[in-house]
Amino acid sequence: MNNATEPEYVDQVDLSRGRPVRIQQVTPQRYLAIMPWGQLQSIVPDPRQAEIPRALQYLSAAQREQAELRNEIQRTIQGTKKKANAKDYASYIAAGLRGDRGERWATPPFALWLPGDMDVVRFRSPFGDDLLAYMPFDATGVLVDAETQHLAHILLQEDPSTYQISKGQVTNRLVSVEIYHQIGLRDARQIFHDRNLLGVIPNKNVALASDSSNMATNITFSLLERVVIPSSNAGSEAPLERLVSTRPRQLKATDPEWMTLSSLRAFVVTALFGRAGFDKTSGSITELPRGCSVELAEEAIGDAATLIFGAFAKQFDNRADHVIAAPAMLAALGAVSHRAMPWAAEPRRTGEQLLTLLSDVNWSKDPLVWDGSVGKATTNARTGEATLSLAGGVKDSGSKTATALEDPSSPRYRQIRSRQ
Repeated sequence: MNNATEPEYVDQVDLSRGRPVRIQQVTPQRYLAIMPWGQLQSIVPDPRQAEIPRALQYLSAAQREQAELRNEIQRTIQGTKKKANAKDYASYIAAGLRGDRGERWATPPFALWLPGDMDVVRFRSPFGDDLLAYMPFDATGVLVDAETQHLAHILLQEDPSTYQISKGQVTNRLVSVEIYHQIGLRDARQIFHDRNLLGVIPNKNVALASDSSNMATNITFSLLERVVIPSSNAGSEAPLERLVSTRPRQLKATDPEWMTLSSLRAFVVTALFGRAGFDKTSGSITELPRGCSVELAEEAIGDAATLIFGAFAKQFDNRADHVIAAPAMLAALGAVSHRAMPWAAEPRRTGEQLLTLLSDVNWSKDPLVWDGSVGKATTNARTGEATLSLAGGVKDSGSKTATALEDPSSPRYRQIRSRQ
């Protein structure tokens, strides 16, 4: 539907135009509807499929697009409490459907984002105009809220006998749905953020990715598109967005990405504020330093990221054996890069001086090199060999690592440039 065109008046339902849903308009982009859960299921596929890379190749183009959009917005299911919560939710809904709870149960509306078209018409009635939406038969959407409830219904449908209900009770259950239409991905992500932040709080990485009102987050997202660097894992050249994971809190050793979104954002925050940024990495950034604008920050921090990530792409590709992708190290690299920013105090570094400063650093994960800065030397309980723990975090280890990187008077400055 185009906002500039009022819905046409009709006097009968035309089933050839799509699945009819009676709706009530709240705002130009938001509607309320009541529908059987089975109809919602036809629009929103099982979200678990979106997290199985092998399964995506068997989906249609529209289904793959839906899965990609879903993964841009929603929390991960596998390996999180969301999976267990869905089982508990399923038991709760089943108890309500069986009548065990009487009227003492309720579920909130589903919040559905429809990226595609929705054909809306109106009927005249004694109480004013009624609106009817024709959902395209192949329509797909993403839940920006209540996905756990949706998964709970899927679990009930898959095994109704275990919950002592029938499949029809699940499929035919009437549910309320908020439909968000004609909004973009960033707006949908913001609705997810706002609807979830005060409930079960998403992990840090998901919360940061969702909050488009945060200036540091917006600058970070701009780097994903602006910065293009070489990577042996992603081909001869790749945009940074292919090397940054916007979903998990931590990367597994086998993941091809270089860093998480929160780690890249820490680089951005310390590049903005220097060492004062270490204490700001986990908070919302609503003001930029004096002399800095969003446009200037995107350009200058993007240039620094291109230099550093490009020069040390091999170490990032092999992050399991190097310290360069550790969150504290990325924050420290941002703080060192701050001296190359046009809003930083004099004396400033040139990009060439920045690379020269870092060129002789030993990035290998050697406990004798990095103990006391980015990590702590420990002993492997099984082998008895010395190893390096990177569990310190940005606030604990960031400043010490920045000192080792850029202060020639520090003993650690020489320590991390030894044993090449």
